Amino acid sequence: MSYAYEGLATVCVLALYLNTPPNQLTTLELNIRVLNAGPKRFRLEFDRYLHGPKEANALRVVLPGGLLLQGPIVDGSNEPAGGWLLIDVEQYELPLEPPSNLNGWKWE
Repeated sequence: MSYAYEGLATVCVLALYLNTPPNQLTTLELNIRVLNAGPKRFRLEFDRYLHGPKEANALRVVLPGGLLLQGPIVDGSNEPAGGWLLIDVEQYELPLEPPSNLNGWKWE
């Protein structure tokens, strides 16, 4: 099987719900495999139990080099010996220039 990425990554499991503060648990240097599972969808496989907050519904994966994959969890399995998660990728594009009005805020 050909993976889009195989190796260590930072994985953040999130519980994001309206009118509640976000709850997250980050695992550093988790050995993962990433497969392209269709348009704007990927499958993340891992070799051990992935800890996260109760009622987790989203995932953020930071690959070496800074590539960020994130989005809602669609399906998956999380067992003591490992598992997989199917994620719908949310596309984000950073603007080339900062916005003209930052309401008085500036980087110090």
